[in-house]
Parts: sequence; structure tokens; C-alpha cells
Amino acid sequence: MVDAYAIRKAQTARTQALRNKISWWVMYLGLIGVSAATSVLMARGQPSPSMLAWMFYIAGIIAIFSNPRYGVYLLAGLTMFGDASLHPWYPFAKNFSSHESLLYLSNALIISPLETYIACTALVWLGRMAMERRIRMHFGPIFWPAVLFIFFVTYGLGYGLARGGNLVIALWEARAIYYLLAMLILTGNLIKTRAHANILFWIITVALFLKGISGVVYAATVLQWDIGSVERIAEHAMSMHFNFFFVLMIAAWLYRDALPRRLLMPLMSAPVLFSFFANHRRAGFLTLGIAVLLIVLLLYRENRKLFFAITPTSTMAFLVYLVVFWNNNGSIGIIARAVRSVVGQPTLRDAASNIYRDLENLNIMFTIKQVPLQGVGFGQKFYIPYAMPDISTFAWWEYITHNSIMWVWMQIGAGGFFALLLLVGTAMLIGGRMIWTMPRGPLRGYALAATLYILMHFTYAFVDMSWDIGSMVLVGTMMGLLNCLEPIAARPVPAPVRRWPWQPELTADYDQSTPRLVPRRPTLMPVPAAPLSEQA
Repeated sequence: MVDAYAIRKAQTARTQALRNKISWWVMYLGLIGVSAATSVLMARGQPSPSMLAWMFYIAGIIAIFSNPRYGVYLLAGLTMFGDASLHPWYPFAKNFSSHESLLYLSNALIISPLETYIACTALVWLGRMAMERRIRMHFGPIFWPAVLFIFFVTYGLGYGLARGGNLVIALWEARAIYYLLAMLILTGNLIKTRAHANILFWIITVALFLKGISGVVYAATVLQWDIGSVERIAEHAMSMHFNFFFVLMIAAWLYRDALPRRLLMPLMSAPVLFSFFANHRRAGFLTLGIAVLLIVLLLYRENRKLFFAITPTSTMAFLVYLVVFWNNNGSIGIIARAVRSVVGQPTLRDAASNIYRDLENLNIMFTIKQVPLQGVGFGQKFYIPYAMPDISTFAWWEYITHNSIMWVWMQIGAGGFFALLLLVGTAMLIGGRMIWTMPRGPLRGYALAATLYILMHFTYAFVDMSWDIGSMVLVGTMMGLLNCLEPIAARPVPAPVRRWPWQPELTADYDQSTPRLVPRRPTLMPVPAAPLSEQA
């Protein structure tokens, strides 16, 4: 009789061997292609940064074909490093038609390397499922609110273009929002284990660290350390991305993450902190303050002794700082100026910025009242009955507003606005549940960092433009991670191997009160007594 299990196992082994063979051939042919392209470029001219950029780009494509999960790592890391102000040559989020990009090809190619990586990651992931004949897709509770929101975004794009909207501006307004759904799906399905999540967070951390170093280099070489001479050194969103770095660093200590993260992140924080201050974003400081306040409240629940040891001293130190630097106009007084702006005593520069935003909000509300249900659509100018100060240096000032939340209602109508509220509300509810239910340790720290970043981002969106490429990639990644944390936590963790013979055996069970693995000694079974005849 033929063993059905043995046949099925043999078929599975043959299938796996075939997949491995195909993967090796793809990587082999990819290496040949990279070598051939490099040879052609070297034959046509001298080595250049563009040549290296193309080599890295093709290597990334090969990595994605070898494992689609690498696509998530590349998308998150390469996007977080990019900044149009610090390094305009950086090509990842720019179109192949951008002349300043190292990957410039043609004016007709209005797609970016980022979009090709998203497409390749999705195709390889779906292709693998098709080859295995097993559809395994994890949707999670955040997926459908995100789909609903993207549906209204698509409606706003079609409606605006049907009314004669500007195609280029419409695409740039809506384009990055689609990255949110793409990253949510890819992250939620390809990040499957604790190790995957740990690698993802390390890649984002290193990318932000390198961006912080870029800010220091810019301040040293271009500004000669005079960071007060410019309004900002980088894009506005950089401050929010750095907020994620700081929150993750605090969460690592709060929930006793692995020792390398707890030790290395504070050492890496110096250039990040310098660039964060040099970017001069009031909203960045205030949103970080909100996040820290929430962490302090969590600390009260987690460790009250530490809460009462830290909170009074920190509060007094902050109040002393406010008193000393309340009227300071230098870089050291920037946090005090942010607080002054909130309580109604802004500086002249901040007051002018506030006035512009107030007038802009009046125009937003006027536009919403004219078209409350359908919105104006992407590619359409909003109504400006209240004259605003001239900021014509920003080419799209008649299309994109600082209040990115009400801008959604103005562009895609009431349905899109309430879909956005549903998406953000669902993400916050799921994030809060993950913070309470995840086992103490790295997973709970990841949940806290992801949830607080989403909160900081959409708080920041009330006062500044936030639908940029980098933010949408990071928001989508964090929502996807929250979506898949429960399956990750449910996966069994292999028991670690003992380092020394005299150590007790370790199990992979997590104690809910400590992230360390709990040692369990083997139970000693009683030995039955020998029969009396044998004893004699």
C-alpha cells in the first residue's frame, strides 16, 4: 500500500527544490545582467555616481525576486533616508524623468524607483502564492477602512480630472496616498515573525540615523553651523520621522527591548537630535511632546516607582527651561518658542505663519460649504475669497493647503473625510489594543512606537502638509505592522540553546511581567521502589 503522506511529502520536496532552482537561476541571470550593464556603462564613459546608483537599483530588484520580504525592507529604509532638500540627487522617490536624479532616463518616464519596487514586491509575492497554489492573504481590521479611504481618493481623482483638472497636479496630490494602502498590504503579509519585525525596525532606525548625519553635514558645510540663518534644513516631514526614532528609543527602554537596541539607539541619537532641532518645526516639537506625555502616562501603569522618580524632576526641569529661555530667539529656545506659539505669544515669524494658516483655513471652510458632499476633486483649485499673503514660491499653493485633514474633505468630499476618520480611528483602536495585549518586550515596544507615530502624524496633519511620499510609506508600514502583530505574537518561538552545560533548560514561553525568557528546570519524576524480592 502506498503511503499518501510520503507521496505528498515527496511532491512538496520536489516543488521546493524546483522553486529553489528557479530562484538561483533568477539571481544568477540577474548578476549577469548587472555585470553586463556595468560593462556597457563603463565602455561608454567614465565611472560615475549614476552608474553606482543603477547597480544598487538592479541589486535591489534581484533581492526582491529572491525574497519579496526584502522589498518591504528596501521600501522602508530607502524612503526614510531620502530628503529632497538635504540631497536632491537622491533618486528613490523621484521619477526617472527628474533631471537631478541619479537614475534619470527620459522625460517620458513619470514613474519612480519606489513605485517599481512596490510593483515588483507585489508581483513576486502574488507569483509565489500562485506557484504554490495557496492563497494566503492576511487582511486584518485596518485593511477595509484603508480600502474605503482609497476608494474615495480614486473618486476624487476621477471627479477632478472629469471637470478639467490639471492632470500633473492631480496625480501629485493623490499619488503618494496610494502608497499607504500598498505598504499596509505588503507589510501586513510579508512581515511574519518577531525577527522580521526586528529587522524592519532596525533598517528604519539606521536610515533615520544616516539622515541625521546628512543634516549635520549640511549644517557644517553649507551653513557653517549657523542653523538660525535658515527657516529649515530639510523637508517638513523629516521632523516627524525623527519623532518616530525618539519614540522607538524610549519604548525600547520602557519595555526592556534587546540590549543592542537599548544601547545603540541613544548613541545614534546625537546627529538625529541635532538635525531635529536644526529643522525648526514647531509642530514636530509639539507632537513629540504629546507622545512623551502619553508615554509618561503609560509609565504610571507599568512602573509607578520609576514614574514618581522621573516625572516630578523632569517637569521641574522643563518649567525652569521655559522660564529661562522664554524670550530666547536662538536655536536653544526653539522649544520655548513652540510653547509660546501655542499659548498665544508667538514670535513675529510664527505670528505671520499663523495668520496665513488662519486665512487659509477660512478659504478651506468656504470651499467645503460650496461643495460639501462631492468636494472640488484633485487637480482643481480651491476657492480663495479671503486674500492670503504671497507664497507663490510654492507652485501649488492654490491646490494644497497646510491643514491636511480638512484638505481631504475639500478635495474628495464628506465621504472621503469620514473614511479618513474611520481609518485613523481604527488604527488607533487596534494600536491601543496591541499595546495592552502584546507580551512585554520588543513586540509591545513596536506596537507603542507604531501607534504613537500614527497619532503624531495625523496630529501634525492639522497644521502642515503631510501627504508626502515618505510619510505615506511610513504610515502604511506602521499600519501594516499593527495589522499583523497578533499573528506574529501567536507564532511559537523556538526555545534557545543553552550557552553553558550547567544552565537550566530554557523555554520560549514569555512571562507577561518580563520580556526575558523564563528558565524552567526539568521536573524530577519519583523513582518507583524495587520489588522486595529484588531488594533481598
